[in-house]
Amino acid sequence: MMKMKLKYVFLLILGIGIFSCSDDDGPKEAPYDPAAQALIDDAILIEFLQTHYLTPEREIDTITNGETPLYDIVETDDMEYFDVDYKMYYYINQQGVGNQPSRNDSVQILYEGFLLDSTKFDENTSYTASKSWFYLPNTIPGFRYGASYYKEGEKVIFPDESFGYENTGNGVFFMPSGLAYANIGSGGAIPANAPIYYFIDLGRVVIADADGDSVSNNDEDVDGDGNVTNDDTDEDGVANFNDADDDNDGILTKDEDADGDGDPTNDDTDGDGVPDYLDADS
Repeated sequence: MMKMKLKYVFLLILGIGIFSCSDDDGPKEAPYDPAAQALIDDAILIEFLQTHYLTPEREIDTITNGETPLYDIVETDDMEYFDVDYKMYYYINQQGVGNQPSRNDSVQILYEGFLLDSTKFDENTSYTASKSWFYLPNTIPGFRYGASYYKEGEKVIFPDESFGYENTGNGVFFMPSGLAYANIGSGGAIPANAPIYYFIDLGRVVIADADGDSVSNNDEDVDGDGNVTNDDTDEDGVANFNDADDDNDGILTKDEDADGDGDPTNDDTDGDGVPDYLDADS
């Protein structure tokens, strides 16, 4: 079991009360409580995992004849998001053979997304499709975590000069609504407060460097909380992973590579324990 902590700046606004459109004297819906919903979702997911199994065709079906429950084969990932405790459940069919992405990288994948009633709400079946690429910081938190459980495969070129991947990391992961689309839902396809799951095949990983400063997105996570959006060393309103001059000293981060090895993170000219690219007085 992994213990992770995360405080991502997420596009969905959590914690807002949802009120009815009736007048002030009419009945009102209870305000949205993400912590309470997390407990509800976890109970729903556990029941689902205990009553469903993974078929040899890599589908999920209801147990009818003593099949092994998903609950017996999944692993659990505990995390904190906006001060709410969540659990994700995931199964690794194959780990993969190459790089393993952080939650801040780019991935090329095949996937299918489902509601718990088996309704498929999205899919990508081709590595050549534009929707095969995901920049993980732009995805929902549960997807960022899910993709990071696997490793990439090996690229192969077929006789017709098309390509694909073998020995990919693949499996399925299940997330509560608070790490998906919360109390808002998505486009009518995903209802509010809906736990969801994805099957995934991870073909390729690209270690992302959004600002091209020779420091990967993941290495710009100065406080180590897994969230690159809240690290802003020079407090200029631009997070380090998008800031080509992290300490605002007039020298680009990529040019603070004193030893010329291509890695600015290991250069500390004044020996104060702070790398030059984060040290305005180096």
